[in-house]
Amino acid sequence: MFTIHDLNHVNIVVKDVEAAKGFYCGVLGMEDVPRNASFTFPGAWLRSHSAEIHLVQEDVATHAPGDASYAVAATTDKDLAFSRHFSLVIDDTEALVEQLRKHQVPIASGPVERIGGLVQTYCYDLDGHLIEFTQFPE
Repeated sequence: MFTIHDLNHVNIVVKDVEAAKGFYCGVLGMEDVPRNASFTFPGAWLRSHSAEIHLVQEDVATHAPGDASYAVAATTDKDLAFSRHFSLVIDDTEALVEQLRKHQVPIASGPVERIGGLVQTYCYDLDGHLIEFTQFPE
């Protein structure tokens, strides 16, 4: 049997790579890191510590940007934790909320404390990808 050691990256399709970089780097503080020189298609690699997100421009992708559940989430009373999303671990929920508000990014849900004391906050990126931010208790 093999062992999974880590999550290498999340790959998301975006309408506009530069606009998406503005959100992930300018709002969330990720770093735009060099891609392999053989990658000539429009995209970007973004990193913060071990968290890595790869952006692929819509015109070369196999499907449309965002998530079809984006429209459904606004019409349901179900918890967003049960929607398709990816999660980024953070160290300061208050600072996150302040940063999102500063950049006029609506908070889709939270902050909410879950079992075990972890705190989750959700927002959508520019293309409708749901992002969970998780702060673990100290």
